[in-house]
Amino acid sequence: MKEKTEKKRSFSFSKKSRLPSIMRKKDKQTAILFIVLFVASIVAYYIMMKDYGFTIYTGLPVMASPFFVIGLIFYIVNRRYIAGAFIAGVSIAAYFLMPSSVLFILYLLVCTEGVAMMVEIIQRKMFFGIMDVAEHVNLKDKLTFRDRLVVFMFSIPVDLDTRKLTIDRNILRNKLPWKDMFFTMMLALLFCMFLWIYVFLNPTITLETNGVPIYTFTIILYLSVIVMPWNIFSTVNARITSEYRDFKLYSGLLDTFKRMFIPAFAAILFLVFSIATRPDDLYYVCMSLAMIAVMIVFTSVMYYTSNETSVVNDVLDGWEEFQPTDVYSRYEEGHTVSSLDDDVPGTPRRDPSECFSPELRGHYR
Repeated sequence: MKEKTEKKRSFSFSKKSRLPSIMRKKDKQTAILFIVLFVASIVAYYIMMKDYGFTIYTGLPVMASPFFVIGLIFYIVNRRYIAGAFIAGVSIAAYFLMPSSVLFILYLLVCTEGVAMMVEIIQRKMFFGIMDVAEHVNLKDKLTFRDRLVVFMFSIPVDLDTRKLTIDRNILRNKLPWKDMFFTMMLALLFCMFLWIYVFLNPTITLETNGVPIYTFTIILYLSVIVMPWNIFSTVNARITSEYRDFKLYSGLLDTFKRMFIPAFAAILFLVFSIATRPDDLYYVCMSLAMIAVMIVFTSVMYYTSNETSVVNDVLDGWEEFQPTDVYSRYEEGHTVSSLDDDVPGTPRRDPSECFSPELRGHYR
């Protein structure tokens, strides 16, 4: 009888940077599928407007097809047949009672799962790359464009020893992170404000608000994909430690967006003035606010209940390869004599009790 061998988790490394890759085979396949569907939806969107008389807004639902297909695959692969049957039943009933609500149901229950899956894939792809840049950015004489982008996005101070980069090793989630969800809604709202400013203050665009709130759910799906992946830095509490106050990367990200909001304030005043005499436009803005809140909440529930556990556990396991030991943590220019002192100038001296001390970590649940 053949002995059963335990399947071990392995991490691959890119040849260029030797960073741990937590992208699974199915993640790569899903990403490729999304790109193919996205390109196909753009082509279909263009044809619908050019040859079939669809407006910019009435054609938008076709752009949601990549999320719909990926969300549908999630239900099938994970054998959520009962949930799928429930969605199908509700959609059929809604078609006879209120046909316009069918699109809303599919957006909310299927497309949001597709968004949650894409958020997880983006997190797996970007996390260690960004952490690697953040760790070495203040050690370089000349910064690349990527370095400058990370410094700008996370507002990393120039006087920090970024080598002291760490995350929480013991993470336990026993409830939905409402605070993170609130900040995600604020970021999505900021992006949507720029969209509103472009639409309402652009004299070349005339907005037809009939049915627009339902159609623009598609825009909010893409906004969610833009703003939600950054939550991973808050979940693992990625930070640069110092003798005074730790610098949290997620807090730096929020500070960047706050600075972006200030210049937009004047434009928002013009926006309010432009829609004051057009009640239909004001209705569109208010409905967009409500839709952002609803969509972010639903997408967050899907993500935190179905996707977050897997990606966070893989990040924690990958961290052991990214930083096998906390080389720069607990370093002191001590005045005590260590038994490890080898009389070599410049050798860091540490208390023997701090050396080789095990660091116990519980898996994310």
